[in-house]
Amino acid sequence: MKRVLAAWLLFALPGCALLRDERPRAPRAVPLQNAYQEARPLTEPPASAAVPRAPGKALEPERHASYEDDHEEPLDDDFETSEPSGADGSVRPHPLDGLSQQELEERLKRDPAQIGSISLGVPSGGRLFNAVQMPEDDPRWALVDRAHAWGTQETVDYLSRAIAKVHERFPGSPKLYIGHISGKAGGHLSPHLSHQAGRDVDISYFYTDERAGWYARAGGHNLDLPRTWAFVRALITETDVELILIDHSLQALIKRYAIQIGEDEAWVSGLFRGQGKLRPLIVHAKGHATHIHVRFYNPIAQETARRAHTSLALRGLVRPPTFYVSHKVKRGETLGMISRKYGVDIKAIKSANGLRRSLIRAGRVYRVPKSGGVRAAPARVAIPPRRLPPRTPELGPVHAAELPAPRSSSGG
Repeated sequence: MKRVLAAWLLFALPGCALLRDERPRAPRAVPLQNAYQEARPLTEPPASAAVPRAPGKALEPERHASYEDDHEEPLDDDFETSEPSGADGSVRPHPLDGLSQQELEERLKRDPAQIGSISLGVPSGGRLFNAVQMPEDDPRWALVDRAHAWGTQETVDYLSRAIAKVHERFPGSPKLYIGHISGKAGGHLSPHLSHQAGRDVDISYFYTDERAGWYARAGGHNLDLPRTWAFVRALITETDVELILIDHSLQALIKRYAIQIGEDEAWVSGLFRGQGKLRPLIVHAKGHATHIHVRFYNPIAQETARRAHTSLALRGLVRPPTFYVSHKVKRGETLGMISRKYGVDIKAIKSANGLRRSLIRAGRVYRVPKSGGVRAAPARVAIPPRRLPPRTPELGPVHAAELPAPRSSSGG
């Protein structure tokens, strides 16, 4: 009996293992490659080993999950709903103020471009309508990926204004490299979690190394502190910036420099650590020693989105949070096959079509509910007052000859 049992196990167990191995497995994640990136090591080299990269070369940015998923204050999931206010606390006017819903509908029907740029939803789940492309013929910056340098009019104007302030203070400054903003219609942009609604921008640091280009790792050895602080300061005082992502090692350098030149210490500390009920504006996120990530509030584009969302959805110009696709059943198809094809639960399909059983008929069209569209803000999005300093150091224009001479990349 024991011999029979042993023989049975000898043949049965390998067969069980074979069956187990034949089960479908989830495909392995493969890093995506596109015009914005090229292959690089999975781990960043230490600052001492950084090699300056040629202008225009692009590497894959880190996903921003370390901040966006784990920070105690969600960036995307909740809309603020109080009235927006200007730097003086007053409610800002909007181009659509006084326009009835019927008049808005007529403008959308006649010429949708009339209502201007629209930033729909949230940066990690949004769309962009009436986008504006960042100009590429400006001597103050260079576009890394022109096809994905689309934003709202406000984003383009804010970014241009902040860069212009640096050149006012430091005439003859080198170009900044502008990476991804959004695609022309917004939506998912690999490899990012955000950059979907025309309000996020990846942009280079200013470097003392004259040959540093896009995605060079910054540190004490090559970070141009005067120009970088001037840029960050302009973002805070001249634009409606929502957050600035900078690696913590660079934050310490920038903060110390700002205080050394006479900026108000309490104001500067509040930008990095928060103050009272005010959250920090400059935040650490993994992967941001190679570039700055800036996110802007858009008081016009976000409010336009709130007012026009329903009309855009009804006209099929934007998908609502839940939308339906039609599927005509082929002979031999089952509800389970349709469920797997669209990644939708069988119960949801049955509910959308009023089905009590899983029986479906060939040739008939069924509705399949899909999610992933854009939700509307429930009320006017709050734009907090700008964080202006109590005083401004008396600093005039500084010409290149007055700054330390830039080091060549061969100098280490």
